[in-house]
Amino acid sequence: MESELKLLVRPEDLDRVAAHPAVVRLQTGAARREALRSVYFDTPDADLAHAGVALRVRRTGERWIQTVKGGGGSAAGLHQRDEHEWALVDDRPDPALLAETPMAVLFARAAVRDRLVPVFTTEFDRTTLLIAWQDGTSAELAIDRGEVRAADRADPISEVEVELRSGDPAHLFELAQALHADIPLRPGHRSKAERGYAVAGFSPPRPQKQQPVALDPPLSAASALRRIACGCLAQMQANEEGFLAPGVSRRRDPEHLHQLRVGLRRLRSCLSLIVKSVPPERLADRMVELRWLGQALNPAREWDVFVTESLPPIAKRFAGAQGLPVLRRRAGRLRRLHGAQGREAVASPRYTALILALGAALAREDLSPVADGVPALAAPIGEFAAAVLERRDRRLRKRALGVVRATPEERHAVRIAAKRLRYAAEFFAPLYPGKRAKRYIAALAKIQDILGVVNDAATTERLLDEASRAGRTPIDAQLLGIVRGWLAAGAERELARFGDAWADFAGRRKFWK
Repeated sequence: MESELKLLVRPEDLDRVAAHPAVVRLQTGAARREALRSVYFDTPDADLAHAGVALRVRRTGERWIQTVKGGGGSAAGLHQRDEHEWALVDDRPDPALLAETPMAVLFARAAVRDRLVPVFTTEFDRTTLLIAWQDGTSAELAIDRGEVRAADRADPISEVEVELRSGDPAHLFELAQALHADIPLRPGHRSKAERGYAVAGFSPPRPQKQQPVALDPPLSAASALRRIACGCLAQMQANEEGFLAPGVSRRRDPEHLHQLRVGLRRLRSCLSLIVKSVPPERLADRMVELRWLGQALNPAREWDVFVTESLPPIAKRFAGAQGLPVLRRRAGRLRRLHGAQGREAVASPRYTALILALGAALAREDLSPVADGVPALAAPIGEFAAAVLERRDRRLRKRALGVVRATPEERHAVRIAAKRLRYAAEFFAPLYPGKRAKRYIAALAKIQDILGVVNDAATTERLLDEASRAGRTPIDAQLLGIVRGWLAAGAERELARFGDAWADFAGRRKFWK
């Protein structure tokens, strides 16, 4: 199992890495330099890429090495994958060598094995240093500069990889934090193979939804919650590139930001189950920074929803309304402004520091309770999950009473309770096979969707006030009344559906019982 931390560094700063005091202090031998050229193979239909497998043949000096990687994932820049290597006599891959690997079934298919062709190459110069910590942890630090090539397209490689040989992976993040204090860098979410497929045109950045995290009943709550939190962090980072991509705002897919925020909210929800049971210095500061990030991204998402979802049907129905062009221009301008501010936050050193700090916290295995804390993290995850789900289910049922006649603030509280219950249900659903969990979550999602539409109508009131203040002249009052009335009517229609949706949810059996 390969475990390596990937850090993206500007070309002009790469030489500073090897000379950094944190690296010099850990270095145990002389640096080794070599030129590496790798050819990545796949079928014309990218069967390996679709299976999450990378096959390469790399030349190092006069030697040829075949490597296959697959499975695993990455979070906070830490990549963990199954890796298998063999020496070859030339530059042609030998699928027969893969017969004893977990990928054997894939390569046993003639449609894969007999159709392998070169897809892209990587060529880079690598400087390698061996480093070690006092507790016996050791790693290999590689500084790479070169490029990924596919046909007539290329993408530069300028990165640092710290591969764990043995010991505590948290040390990798501690080193990255020391480097980040002096050298601009970012955790790298994509492997060289993933970047190569993108250059070859196989995998442009697409919005990434959350992926289920495998949980086993014998796991402790601490270990299971670490896995879940890493999955949430991976969802955030998988959507970074699409959100930060340069280009015209209206051509960006707003789903990247949406899914980044979903990952962020799920991460906060997961960590809220841990933070009270561990020493304060472990996660408390991270929770503060996660709130900062949410506040930085919220306006951008609110304006995305208004411009792409709320306003278009109104503009179509009242196409000739006075002041509509002014509102659309201002809304578009505010969307661009808040989007730029959100991208600035995600591209900032503060965001990088947050990701590295989270990675360091989650890399540690000892998420054990403090002496006077709640001992639940040592309990089996099944026992812990049932207690959390029961508590959050009970809270939602209590707050949802009288929601149709409730104030906007009370409805918002119900929506938050529904959201937290849904996140917990999705986190722990893999523990409960069968359809009961899926049906429960689907019924809960209907409740959340209804309350989401109602919340959007309340949010629009604030957005219209901002749009009115954003220009020299006020927006036509009649048009503002039309917008408010349209959205209020939509909220009322949704509230009229709440009774049936709630009855459906309330009648669902608790799948953790």
